[in-house]
Amino acid sequence: MKVKEIIELNSKFDFEAPVFKASSKLKNKLSEQITKDTLDLNKMLAPKPEDIYLVRVGGESMIDKKIYDGDVLIVDKNAKPKIDDIVISSLNGEMTVKTFKKENGRAYLVSANSQFFPIEISPLFQFKIQGVVKHVIRIA
Repeated sequence: MKVKEIIELNSKFDFEAPVFKASSKLKNKLSEQITKDTLDLNKMLAPKPEDIYLVRVGGESMIDKKIYDGDVLIVDKNAKPKIDDIVISSLNGEMTVKTFKKENGRAYLVSANSQFFPIEISPLFQFKIQGVVKHVIRIA
C-alpha cells in the first residue's frame, strides 16, 4: 500500500461532540441527549498534535488489517515502532504502509494481503520508518 497524500493536521479547531447512549428508546432521535459527557476527538486521536500527521493511502496490500484504498491514517511520527506495528516507511524514496516485523535479526515489511510478498530490509536499501499508524479513518 502506498501513501498517496500527506495531509497536515490542523489543530486550530476543537472537535467536541456530545455522547449519546444507544437505546431503543431514542427511536432515531439524536436530539435526545442521554448523557452530558462529550468526546473531544482532537485529544483522543491526536493528544500531541505536533507529533501527528495524516496520510491518505492507496492500494490493496493492507486489506486484511482493514486498511483500504482511500483511507486516511493518523500517524505518530515520534512513536518508537514495535514488532507488529503498522508503520509508514520510506523505502528507496517511496512511502509505503506495512507491518513491521523482525525475525532472526532481520527486519521485514509485511503486507496484510497474501498476494504480496514480505520485503526484507537490506542494508542496500534507503529505508526509514516515518511513523507508527495509530488510527484509521474511513471516508465514505
